[in-house]
Amino acid sequence: MIRHLSINNLLLIDKIEMDIGLGLCVLTGETGAGKSMILESLDLLSGRRVKPNIRPGSGKKTVITALIDVSSLREIKNILKKQEIYIEDEIIIKRVIESDGRSKALVNDSLVSLVTLREIANYAIEVHSQFSEQGLLDNSTHIKTLDEFGGYKNQLNDLSDAWKKYKDAEKNYLMQKSKLDEIQIKKDDFAFDLNELRTLDPKKGEFLALEQKKKILQNSRKINENINHVVENFNREDPPGIENLLSKNILILNKIRDLLDEETIKNIERLDSISLDISEISKSFESFINMEMESNSLENIDDRIALYRRLALKHSINKDELVEKMDDLAKNLESSEKNKQDLEKLSEKLEICKSQYLTKCNTISEIRKKNAVILDQKINQEFPDLKLENAEFKTTFQESQYSELGKDKIVFNIKTNPKAKMDEIRKISSGGELCRIALAIKVTAEKESLSTIVFDEVDSGIGGAVSTAVGERLRKLGKDRQVLVVTHSPQVASQGKNHFIVRKKLIENDISIKVDRVDHDGKIQEIARMLSGKEITNEAIQAAKKLIDNSI
Repeated sequence: MIRHLSINNLLLIDKIEMDIGLGLCVLTGETGAGKSMILESLDLLSGRRVKPNIRPGSGKKTVITALIDVSSLREIKNILKKQEIYIEDEIIIKRVIESDGRSKALVNDSLVSLVTLREIANYAIEVHSQFSEQGLLDNSTHIKTLDEFGGYKNQLNDLSDAWKKYKDAEKNYLMQKSKLDEIQIKKDDFAFDLNELRTLDPKKGEFLALEQKKKILQNSRKINENINHVVENFNREDPPGIENLLSKNILILNKIRDLLDEETIKNIERLDSISLDISEISKSFESFINMEMESNSLENIDDRIALYRRLALKHSINKDELVEKMDDLAKNLESSEKNKQDLEKLSEKLEICKSQYLTKCNTISEIRKKNAVILDQKINQEFPDLKLENAEFKTTFQESQYSELGKDKIVFNIKTNPKAKMDEIRKISSGGELCRIALAIKVTAEKESLSTIVFDEVDSGIGGAVSTAVGERLRKLGKDRQVLVVTHSPQVASQGKNHFIVRKKLIENDISIKVDRVDHDGKIQEIARMLSGKEITNEAIQAAKKLIDNSI
């Protein structure tokens, strides 16, 4: 519901502020007073393109702002949530148009695209006029209208849940299938790579050890010469080497051991320990020298190092990571069979979910067809009172792509005279007829719609009792919602809960459009003017009072 509408610098409008309440709101005024400009502002707020003739003058900009109650419009909240705009119960929609025709749209001061603005408007504002592309002229809205008429919310919720489960199952199946397909495609490559790695049989830290061993083998002669020299220095008799010299000195000290203090004895024991360590070191050096190296050892090590480097480069990993790579490849190959089993289970679940969804689709479709017959009857019953006695309404069914709404594409068709062929509502050309047809459908079908409905030309070509019938239906439609109607009919205007008069005023030699909200007395005067013309007679005033009294 539009709580407040502000229009600045739109054609002949300098500034208009309108507090629009709940119920039927009527806009009246003489022909050419500017009522169409109010509708133009709503079109712009709905994301329609900027027409060249409404661009503001140089140095000015058009600003149209609406405060909209969206407390019950969950769809709008979801749209804005995707844009990371979080709202509560109200939003401020703003359309700004520069003098060069460029425009921008804002919701709560956050920039949004015109596409987003149109999405919001589809739920917030519904305009019915000869040139409108909204509402019932958009075939995609027909299924919502039929479902609202039928009132089978629980079944629709069940269908929506079944659809979500079906799509989730489909998503999981396709993800697993894609994963398995990827493994199958790469299976031969995985097996080849795994065989290479198993041939190498990599181990953590081995590469560094191989490089060290290679370094030793490459320098074995120099190493042996130097270590031999060290061993000789350890073990020679004359002159005595380190080991012999240390042993002799320990023997000398042990001869006087009983004469020494405790601290000195401890030092002798330390020398014993050092002597043993030196002996072991000497033996390890001798063992190192005596190691037998195969003639092809260096060649084998070179080959293994080269294989390490090639495989690490191939897989773009460190040498030590080849162990994990080998394990991963083995797991991938081992999991192929398990993935097949998982895919079979997911396929079975998908078929179950699809079957459940299709069952509910068929159920909903049958319910819709039964309700469509009733809807057609009730709408056709509305036509005679709206001067559409030759019109015939019919709901047709087509099969569409599966969705959370089922498999049905609903199209409202009509013919306005017996000789005409039945065709889609959007192809009807008469503005007045379109609005009255829309009114008949809305008042019959919609029970809980919360958008603002705007009617223009709804009273075109009618009068008297027909206008009264139109007004009564508009008032009925506006019982629990906001309905805005532009009218020239006193019978329609008399039914309004809120009444606005659009006037042209001359201010400092400049024509400007003003909108005034009138009270009860002002409403009487305006309806009297609509009945009698410029000169308001007592008879017209009495007639206006009677119309208003009869509408209460």
